Amino acid sequence: MKDDFGFTERTSRILQARQAACKVLGVSEGANKNDLKKAYRKASLKYHPDHNPDDAKMAKKFILVKCSYELLAEGKPCPELLEEINTWQGVPEDDKYKLDNPWGHFLWWRDKFFGPEEKKKQNKGRAGL
Repeated sequence: MKDDFGFTERTSRILQARQAACKVLGVSEGANKNDLKKAYRKASLKYHPDHNPDDAKMAKKFILVKCSYELLAEGKPCPELLEEINTWQGVPEDDKYKLDNPWGHFLWWRDKFFGPEEKKKQNKGRAGL
């Protein structure tokens, strides 16, 4: 039996893709099929290009939503999601993220494409006023 030196790298990429997919859909890692389906429908409506005709980024977000659902619900790897993870090499303008580990890259990527968490928290707090 040969040693598989790429096993760790492939496993790490799979875990990164699953984490990214969970974040895109806004579900936990152990979400069941019903929760995944609800999150997929909600995100699809939000990012569908027909609902956002003037925003070119929405088409890309919509594809990421579709890929995330396929990965989590059906176990199908999606090249677009893996490509997106490959773009993590870009360096943000500030030192907010520690890019020496995959989690820091993921947080930067999430905020870049789906908006910063701080804004979401602020908006939730204002909703109660």
